[in-house]
Amino acid sequence: MRHFPAILLYLTVLTILSCKEIPIEISDPVIPESSRVVLLEELTGASCSNCPKGSAAIENILNKFDGKVAVVGIHGEFLSEPTKKSKYDFRNQKAKDLENWFQPWFGKPAASINRVPNEDNLLMTDLPDLWQAAVESELQKPHQMNILMDVKYNAQSRRLDLELAAIPLVDLNGNYNITIYLTESDIVDAQSSGSVIIEDYSHQHVLRDMLTRIDGDGLGTDLKQNVIIKRNYNYTLPEGAGGLWKPEKMEVIAMISHNAPTNKAVVQAIHSKLIK
Repeated sequence: MRHFPAILLYLTVLTILSCKEIPIEISDPVIPESSRVVLLEELTGASCSNCPKGSAAIENILNKFDGKVAVVGIHGEFLSEPTKKSKYDFRNQKAKDLENWFQPWFGKPAASINRVPNEDNLLMTDLPDLWQAAVESELQKPHQMNILMDVKYNAQSRRLDLELAAIPLVDLNGNYNITIYLTESDIVDAQSSGSVIIEDYSHQHVLRDMLTRIDGDGLGTDLKQNVIIKRNYNYTLPEGAGGLWKPEKMEVIAMISHNAPTNKAVVQAIHSKLIK
């Protein structure tokens, strides 16, 4: 019996160790070294009190995948009207039409990642916590196309000239479209957030206009490996827009996507500042 306390101590220690939670380390997914760029299109709005959460999730994604993600912030109709303290109205007809093109969706903020359907077969996902995983999944897919974009901006005429070249890296069957967006960032204006309005909120990636149709212009059919397809576009920035349309804050985003009734997925995207 004199050994009982020692045995009891041993069993107690063993029990404690057996109940101790051992953390499981989950490593980051391996993103292949490639020139693949993912497009993230967000439905947002100045009157959307939950939308700052979406904006924060996007900035985290951009920081994690520097240069590999292009973002378009779409201020359409739902919860996109200016607040009572707003100076600007970010809505425009193409933004409204594009928001409706993504129907159905069930709330804001919502995002489409490369226009790939989620598990509910919707292009839009309204849970910002899921956006990064979707971006990671797209970045791990094979890189099938390069896009080259030459951006020339004339400060005096405010004219933007674009020359684009699409270079398929493999044969790509089917029909394809090209879509071009013009966005503006660092716009300080009011934004609903929870139960308050933030008057000096910095709006990022705001869709100002599109150089193509909202569903894209036709690029070609059955694209062949290494056969270059070129397109040219131009655009003149408005003047006297009350503090908006600042070229040093603007970005051009181009993307090429499938054009089939059940497949609108983005093959490749590219983005560039107007003034580098």
